[in-house]
Amino acid sequence: MENETNKQVDWNNKTELELLELVYTYATNGLRFGKSQKAREWLRNQKLSVENTMACFNSGQLHHRKEKEFKEALERIGFMKASNVGSNCDSIPYTVFGNFSIMFPLRNEINEIVNFFSVGLKNDKSAFLNMKGLYPGYPSEQTRRLFVVDTVLDAATILEAKVLDNREAVISLYDGVFLEQHVEIIKSLKHLTEVVQIKRKK
Repeated sequence: MENETNKQVDWNNKTELELLELVYTYATNGLRFGKSQKAREWLRNQKLSVENTMACFNSGQLHHRKEKEFKEALERIGFMKASNVGSNCDSIPYTVFGNFSIMFPLRNEINEIVNFFSVGLKNDKSAFLNMKGLYPGYPSEQTRRLFVVDTVLDAATILEAKVLDNREAVISLYDGVFLEQHVEIIKSLKHLTEVVQIKRKK
C-alpha cells in the first residue's frame, strides 16, 4: 500500500473499483499492524473477528503525505471531500468518510468491493459510502435458505457465529431498508426455498 502511493502512479486512470480495493487494503493493514488498539477493543467487545467479518479500520490518515492526484482520486469516488474549514498550512483539509471507524466492505455480484459501511469508534454513528452492493456479498446461486437482516452488524454477527451451512446465506439491508439489489438477488436464486427475515427489536 505504502509503496504504491509513494511511487509514480497515474491516479486519474485508476477505476473506482481499484481505488476502493486500495482503501480496503490500507484499512485492513491499519487494523492488523497499525496503532489501532481502540479498533481491536471494539471488535472484541462486539465479539467479531477480522477473519470472519472482513472488518477493517479507517484511521482517516490514508491521504496524509500523499500527492494531490491521489487525494483527488479519493475525492472522485466520494471517499474524501475537500473541507471549507480554514487551515494554518498550505495543504487543503479534507473530510474523510468513516474517519476513525470500523468499516465493512460491500460487494457486487462478482465479489468486487463497491461500497463501505462504517461505524464510528468515537460516536457510534454509522454510514454507507454509497448505495451499491451487498454485505457480506452476493449469495451463491446454490443457496436454498436466505437470511435477511436489518444491519451489516447483524449479518457480521451471524457470520461470526458460523451457524450457516453451505446452502444457507445471509445478506443485510441498508439499516432495515430493502433496495433494488436485495429484491433482484432474491428473485435470481433459482434453488431458493425459504427467505427468513430477522427484524431488530425497537
